[in-house]
Amino acid sequence: MSKVITVEDIIELFKQAADTDKRLPPAIRKQQITAWLDYKQEKMYKHSYHKASFKIVPNAKDIARWEIASWILRELVKELDMRKIIWLRGRRFPFTQLGRIFGYTRKQIKNKYLEEIIYLRLWLQLHQNNKKVNDIIDKIVLNKI
Repeated sequence: MSKVITVEDIIELFKQAADTDKRLPPAIRKQQITAWLDYKQEKMYKHSYHKASFKIVPNAKDIARWEIASWILRELVKELDMRKIIWLRGRRFPFTQLGRIFGYTRKQIKNKYLEEIIYLRLWLQLHQNNKKVNDIIDKIVLNKI
């Protein structure tokens, strides 16, 4: 079966990877200064004035796609500025803000970004016979693990 990878698939991969990166735990955790005993809270305080805070953790599929995106950025994109542009665009930064950061106009940034995404697509398609790249394309296109 011939799988065709599109530019939209790659852009969506980086958006999902940036979202997953936000939900991952921090690399260095703060050390606890004191240890408090765990105690059971009374019933009247469970659903009271204070809102319960919760965190949505990424599942295995999200982490696998995050690893694919980081591998693509590490191995295929050679320029550091282009890596930053792709990652910040995945975090949904507008092209105008990226242009201010890197010293280009929004049109120049958009053209550089799309040119690099098209290059990634072509590279993945040309190396589709490689088993590792073929597995990566499966995970990107079919959106499965």
